Amino acid sequence: MLKQKLNELFAGYGYRRFRLSKFEEYDLYAGNKDFLKSGQLITFTDLDGSLLALKPDITLSIVKNNRGEDDKVFYNEMVYRAKDHHYREIPQAGVECLGNVDVYAEAEVTALACRALACIADSYVLRVSDVGFLQSVYEEEQIPESLYPALSEAVSYKNTDEITKLCRAGKISNDTAGKLKALISLYKPLKQGIDEAARLTGEAEKGELEHLRRIAEILEAFGVIDHVYLDFTLINSMDYYNGLIFQGAVASVPVTVLSGGRYDRLPKKMGKNISAIGFAVYMDAVENSLSPSRPYDADILITYTQDSDFVRLARIVEAYEKKGSTVRTVRRDAAKNSVREKRFCAVRTMEEAEREAGI
Repeated sequence: MLKQKLNELFAGYGYRRFRLSKFEEYDLYAGNKDFLKSGQLITFTDLDGSLLALKPDITLSIVKNNRGEDDKVFYNEMVYRAKDHHYREIPQAGVECLGNVDVYAEAEVTALACRALACIADSYVLRVSDVGFLQSVYEEEQIPESLYPALSEAVSYKNTDEITKLCRAGKISNDTAGKLKALISLYKPLKQGIDEAARLTGEAEKGELEHLRRIAEILEAFGVIDHVYLDFTLINSMDYYNGLIFQGAVASVPVTVLSGGRYDRLPKKMGKNISAIGFAVYMDAVENSLSPSRPYDADILITYTQDSDFVRLARIVEAYEKKGSTVRTVRRDAAKNSVREKRFCAVRTMEEAEREAGI
């Protein structure tokens, strides 16, 4: 079971289980709406008149409960969010590393993200970037801040046509447009990608690249580097993240199943003098795409009569169970009505099942 695998993985790296209530005070979310993916909350009034909300986010609760200390926690909880025009109960698992987050802590969390993806599928990719890298490119190219949102959106969507339009309009130079287009097309294994990015950019970007290089060295020691790729089109919320960011995908699932990064701004905003990095696994996306659909509702349907020997019937059922078969029993006179929409590999009378089971 994936949930158990992830729990064992996170605990194995020294992360403690964090459990929390389904509810939080509404003010926690009202004061941190810029950190939420959606401002739509399910709220209700408690018996004492206070306003509560079903939690749409777990990270906020973890940071809120931190006392300004180093801590490593993992969770496997439900969040409550609007999705597909309805409020949904969504399973989510993940880790948060809080406190003195250095380059090793960043690499460890990134390696854990790879290990989590490996629990889902053998074939996986973790894309990484640094939100400060593009900022450094913009500053080095002396691009006006007013253009940052449009350029970041173009990079995120790999929209080279938009960059060409901005160049033709005289808002960015030909050299800048060429550099951004080259960065958009850069998608390579992490160490190789860092070398390529260093050739494309100048002094201003060296800090982010050297930091990524150090992380790459540690990831190589963890044995996960072959699954990690550099991708500067990965742009999560720059208001939320402030450094390393990453997203994970696995074969056979058409959407991102994991995302995370460093988010020092949130604890600072909540009055905590700590740094933070973490990630979440979107369990609903995984379970919906990878859960195998059974061809049958049960392997064997055994029918019996009112006069059947129920002790013998119990022994027959147990014999099939021990062989790994799923069994459903139903009275013969009620079979047509009770199993009309069900599918079975085989239908047996009690006597036929007894002979087949070898009792």
